[in-house]
Amino acid sequence: MKKYFTFPSWLSLLQKLGKEKQKILSPQLLQRASGLSRAATLKAVQRLSRSGYLIKLYKKTYANKFSLPALEEVAMFYGKPCYISFESALEDHGIISQAPLVLTCAPTRKVKNLKTPLGEIVFHHIQPRLFNFFENNQGVLRATAEKALLDYLYINLKNKKSVPVLDEFDLGQLNKKKIKKIAQNFPESVGDYITSY
Repeated sequence: MKKYFTFPSWLSLLQKLGKEKQKILSPQLLQRASGLSRAATLKAVQRLSRSGYLIKLYKKTYANKFSLPALEEVAMFYGKPCYISFESALEDHGIISQAPLVLTCAPTRKVKNLKTPLGEIVFHHIQPRLFNFFENNQGVLRATAEKALLDYLYINLKNKKSVPVLDEFDLGQLNKKKIKKIAQNFPESVGDYITSY
């Protein structure tokens, strides 16, 4: 174990990790990378955090200032397994025009919503049988337009929220056959709602 690690040494290490695309860091990872004791690493983490080189995302998890993760990457890491869906995916696909204030994701386990300095993430738990019909873009999973719409209706109907009138949505680009196929996995109420349009 190294006995001494200067502040500039830490900055060089963070830059090196950043070049290796290590965007989300934990004290354990930093301890392994530095070779320091746990106590010395935790002390350094506090100092680096105060100086703004490590940005606290949630308990014992930090963003590397030299290679900041996108909020979507934080969601994939924290909510794993999950994919981006609902309003966020609908806006990405141009189905709704108003950008949501939070990133909305679908995990298969119950995950607490997360507020970070990079933005807020809201998680709507779905059944494992509904964990499908998403695209993988460099590790960021995003629902197809059709799946995002069905996920959105499912959560709103399940939570007995008022479902916005779909006339406000740009449904012209959606594949009706795909919607029908995917809807078979959902409760009948979702299929009934979408077929009324």
